[in-house]
Amino acid sequence: MKKFRYIITICLILSLILIGCNNNNSYKEETKKIEKTIELYFKNYYSIEDYKILDDNNESYKKEINLVESVKECTTEEFYNKLKLKGGSGTIVDTAKDKKRNIEVENIEYEIKKPEDIKDLKDEISLQYTVDFKFYNEDKEDILKKEGQIRLKKVNGEWKIDYEPGYIPYYLLEKLN
Repeated sequence: MKKFRYIITICLILSLILIGCNNNNSYKEETKKIEKTIELYFKNYYSIEDYKILDDNNESYKKEINLVESVKECTTEEFYNKLKLKGGSGTIVDTAKDKKRNIEVENIEYEIKKPEDIKDLKDEISLQYTVDFKFYNEDKEDILKKEGQIRLKKVNGEWKIDYEPGYIPYYLLEKLN
């Protein structure tokens, strides 16, 4: 009888350990999925590889459309439609064009705001982020840091961006020479 209790106790302890490890792995997996979605959004929406083509108004308009379309898969339908309605990424294209610079996203850091503990994660998460934008051309290069908030929602099992301002604030752009 003592052996039986001992075996049951050991089995119970092992199963609790395995369940705990499995939950920890699922949080890590969810964090990686969230990270990937955020990176995809920023690198697609805020990148301009060749500012020179933007002098042509047709090319400039196409780029605005393409930047918005490039984030369709990683945004909620509602947020995607908001981006389209507000003129897409016109401010990003106009910035690259006016400053005569390419734009590249370099470093994205974030801190979870809600839920306060990743273990409480359900299907919505808000993060405070800092992202480095590299503005460059053949002659100069500047790095500007943008801070803001981004919200993701889980839609059909996938994390999607549901809110992010979608522009680089003017006060930051004043720092470019």
